Amino acid sequence: MGKQKGKGMEKQEKKTEQEEILRKSPEPLPGFQFRIYRAEDKRQLWTADFELLFLLKGSGRVSYEDGAVYQIQEKALFNVNGFQICSIDLDDAGILLSLKMSADAIASVHIEFLKYEINCRSFLFAEEQQEQFDVIRSDLARVFQEAYKNNLTQPVNARSRVTALLEDLVKYFADGEKVKHSQSGRERIQMASDYILQHYKEEITLEDLADHIYLSRTYISRSFPRYFGVSFLEYVTQVRLAHAILEMHGDATLTEIAYNNGFSNENMMIRAFRKYRGMTPGEYRKNMIQTASAEEEKSGGRIKYFDRTAEDYEKDQDAYRALLQYAARREAEIDAEKENSVLISAALGGRKQRIAGYWRRVINGGYARSVLDARVQEELEQAMRDIGYEFIRIKGVLNDDMCVLRRDMKGEIRIGYHYIDEVLDFILSIGAKPMIEFGQVPELLADRPAQLTMRPAQDAAPKNLEAWRSLLGGIMDHLRDRYGVERMRNWIWVPWVNPNGFEICEMDRYVKIYQISYQEIKRICPDFLTCLSHGTCMENVMEEMLLKMKEACCLPEIYGARCFSTVMPWEEQEDLNLIVNNDSYDFAVSGDIDHLQHYLRKIRKKLQKMELQGMTLIVDECSNNVWQRDLCNDTCYKAAWLFKNMLENEKEANGIGYFSINDRLDEVFPARDPFHGGFGMFTCDGIPKAVYGAAKLLGKMGTRLVAAGKGYFISTEEKEERVQIYLYNYVHYDMLYRHRHVVNISRTDRYQVFQTGENLTFSVQLQKVPQGEYRLQCYKITREQGSPYDRWAAMGAPEVLTAEEKEIVCHSADPEYRVWRQTVGEEQILRLQEHLNIHEVACIEIICLNHHQ
Repeated sequence: MGKQKGKGMEKQEKKTEQEEILRKSPEPLPGFQFRIYRAEDKRQLWTADFELLFLLKGSGRVSYEDGAVYQIQEKALFNVNGFQICSIDLDDAGILLSLKMSADAIASVHIEFLKYEINCRSFLFAEEQQEQFDVIRSDLARVFQEAYKNNLTQPVNARSRVTALLEDLVKYFADGEKVKHSQSGRERIQMASDYILQHYKEEITLEDLADHIYLSRTYISRSFPRYFGVSFLEYVTQVRLAHAILEMHGDATLTEIAYNNGFSNENMMIRAFRKYRGMTPGEYRKNMIQTASAEEEKSGGRIKYFDRTAEDYEKDQDAYRALLQYAARREAEIDAEKENSVLISAALGGRKQRIAGYWRRVINGGYARSVLDARVQEELEQAMRDIGYEFIRIKGVLNDDMCVLRRDMKGEIRIGYHYIDEVLDFILSIGAKPMIEFGQVPELLADRPAQLTMRPAQDAAPKNLEAWRSLLGGIMDHLRDRYGVERMRNWIWVPWVNPNGFEICEMDRYVKIYQISYQEIKRICPDFLTCLSHGTCMENVMEEMLLKMKEACCLPEIYGARCFSTVMPWEEQEDLNLIVNNDSYDFAVSGDIDHLQHYLRKIRKKLQKMELQGMTLIVDECSNNVWQRDLCNDTCYKAAWLFKNMLENEKEANGIGYFSINDRLDEVFPARDPFHGGFGMFTCDGIPKAVYGAAKLLGKMGTRLVAAGKGYFISTEEKEERVQIYLYNYVHYDMLYRHRHVVNISRTDRYQVFQTGENLTFSVQLQKVPQGEYRLQCYKITREQGSPYDRWAAMGAPEVLTAEEKEIVCHSADPEYRVWRQTVGEEQILRLQEHLNIHEVACIEIICLNHHQ
């Protein structure tokens, strides 16, 4: 499926898919919306809403209905009243922040504001006359901070800050009382404007408009000056001019631009430019080119019209600092950290549900060749001891670095299974089972030239299907002879790579390749378990694919979903641009903190619809996002993420495979820092991260469920001689960081990119506990203990660790540990309390020393 097709399908299903999520999510403060505009973005010429604008970066021009034109520079602050015509055109590097507020929203927090016209235009005043404007900048910065921290879901905070903004606007910039407009009048003028916006390229007459909206010519003639301050014809001209200006950045001639935008000839457009922009189109274009040249010189020659590079987007992140620097100016004090209490009551005794422990069914070892690395082997061996994973998943078994199908030094084609054997021998030697993905295609079988990527992998389909069958058949025969059918019966086989986009081949061809692989696997033994590994964007075509596989008699026993909690950029509703870079796919992180759970339930529902509810469902790759340089991956945040997603989805899937064991994937260019935000539980240098410590604590889990809820999970053994209480305080990314804006993150400070959370005090009351003496052991991962990243940052964040420094950092991976004893009397109640800061996790193990008779 190509990107355009996928985009349409995703948009079509987005509303339906999110209804349940939106119903359960807290409602934001309605009627207040932030949006980012760049030079290429279309902005409405007018709106019924009040709008406050701040130029984050660059320069541009703003013009009003009377034809007045003003130059604006970075930090310019100005407003547009409801029904006021205002046209803004930005130079190519310009970035504008808009806050729109509807009349109903304003009335809910400051009804007096609606009585006044506001005239706030900082560009009319000198730098030493900006004090009152700085007050508004500070108010706006704090409202924006609330918005991207998602605190608009907390009405008290949101209302107070919005109210402060509106009060200060009235205090400093109220300019007479508004003309009142009736609701019916606003609706009629909206209809008229909508018609003009749809037909501005055509010849529009007052008669045509009157006939279309069923109003008299006289009423329309009177309404336009009353609402917009201009006549009907002037309004049409300004609409045409606003659209023409967007085309001035391209290569079209003035004649073409005039014709494309409804002007009868070039001269009519020139007159409109002179009247409403104070210059001719030629002068405007010359001005625009000079500005772009200055920007190009400033940026080292990279800026081009509408040709934004990844570096350009990364530079845009600095733009937010222009506003956020004002956030702390109004209040010198720092808001006190919020505290909240969580009461947990649970009881031992009685029949308890069995815990499947599906979260430790699969761990991703990465690419097959990396499992031959001694350090990765040590880490996998350690994970088997500490956690006890059932399967180790490997992919890229047929990549050229595995030397399965290659030419020798004389150019002759050779087939070898040596490296495959080494990988499988190691997995079996540490007590795990292999989950084998046969991909990608060796270069000698690829139907297209190699892609320029970091890895020696072919993003291609086999050019000769019989040659593909022969290769897979030979491998399967070799593995049967070496390991035996009985041992292989317990493995999981993925016949080919995930179809995460059909640039490789169309669906029918993909299914054919999968069918051949499936047949060669099943030829050895029909009982072998096969898995379809499905990518993050493929749930919309899963039904069609599974149907085709059913028709081709290659339906797998296991459906392997993949979840990185991401959404396509166009799915997000915050109107915030995604920052593009070279280290990650272009996905934003979902704002849904329960994304994995909702995603799995959606997959289950589709399988049930196809009458495949009995099919095993696993998540073969799972992480918090697809960014391979997310600096938060190294922090305590990832420990809380692991607790939340593994514990809350215990029943949702038959396996959840964390991705992955080590940072060394070689999919992006290597980073020098030991903590560079990779996917792994271990850094490239073998340092265990906080997330590994969390997984290790999960390894202590018992086999029976006592109780579970948001922020806690309690398990025990069948004889209830041990109880494990898991606690976690998870807080999600804020809106800016979900779109990869890294304005608030650095190498040594990675905790400012989250929503405003609360520190939690958990009060646990465990009932029906037999009388006796108990030993309580608390393991806790905090920024001070259990997080090697924070220790590294505290010691000065050295780029290259000495042996001594590495030993110190590794030692800090041990969690905070406390032990105490507690006696349970006749009431048979055990009480305990534990405090968790944001992103901290704890495991409290209760061990019976003796029971009183």
